[in-house]
Amino acid sequence: MTTPTVRWLSRNDVAQTHLPFSSALDIVEATFRDHGNGAFENPPKIGIHPGHDAFIHAMAGWLPRQRRAGLKWVASYPSNYKVDLPNITGLLVLNDPDTGLPVCVMDAAYLTAVRAAAASAITSKYLSPRRVDRIAVIGAGLQGLYHVNMLSLIHPAAEFQIVDINENAVSRLAEQTCSKATVVHVKEAEAAIRTADLVVTATSRLEDVAFQFGWVKEGSLVLPVHVRGWSQDITTASDVLLTDDVEQFKNYIIATGSPYRDISRVLGSVSDVIAGRVAGRVLNADRVAVFNVGLAMHDVAIGSAILDIAAQHGLGTIISY
Repeated sequence: MTTPTVRWLSRNDVAQTHLPFSSALDIVEATFRDHGNGAFENPPKIGIHPGHDAFIHAMAGWLPRQRRAGLKWVASYPSNYKVDLPNITGLLVLNDPDTGLPVCVMDAAYLTAVRAAAASAITSKYLSPRRVDRIAVIGAGLQGLYHVNMLSLIHPAAEFQIVDINENAVSRLAEQTCSKATVVHVKEAEAAIRTADLVVTATSRLEDVAFQFGWVKEGSLVLPVHVRGWSQDITTASDVLLTDDVEQFKNYIIATGSPYRDISRVLGSVSDVIAGRVAGRVLNADRVAVFNVGLAMHDVAIGSAILDIAAQHGLGTIISY
């Protein structure tokens, strides 16, 4: 009998695969299409909450067309910076769909950042106003960095206005980005949001309201990376309200304690727009808000691409059962 093996990919191994951002965008867009065609299983994420501002979630996904299956176990601890540890940590387990055996375990921090930013970028491809001259990114951490990288591929002429209380963080983002886009530091979120055609709030989880939807100008697209932080009227004053998965979004809002009293106006998912079932932006003046809570099927698809590259180049450690 053949001895089953598992490939372990550390954070460094994952980074060495150098998955192109353009490939990540293609993968996420194709997986959105699978979602729109019903070719997926992506049960609502479940989780535990060991701290008032922390969570650990389990996210399972199955893509029958691609024959990819797996589960991500991901933690968010915003206070980890105090002990010099990353905010987002986790593991992705990929399984052989024919036998159920795990074939790979990899660090999930990188793919989480890539997936989230790619989902935002593809969302903007279908829901942005006709012209995007200025993009506001609130938060200059890992999510902010990857959002600049991904969004600049969709909107190469746009200027990025980065808001962060730490000016050094903005400088690091500007140095580390792969994009040739213009990056400028703006001190106040309100000032950046009021002039932006596209707004990304890429902060850690916020308990209090930090952003007023009234700041959002006519025609803008708003993409909160985390659900909380916006004023109540983001769900009632927006002209179009969407999410990445309606069932998961509603379950997540209920399970975590909704910061918004009315989520009844959610029209559908991003994949519904891509598939043509929902119009999405009707007028260029529409203010559109999209809550991409995070799809496990995107993690599985991105992780599978990383595994394929790692296997081709002999990266990682092979472990026998």
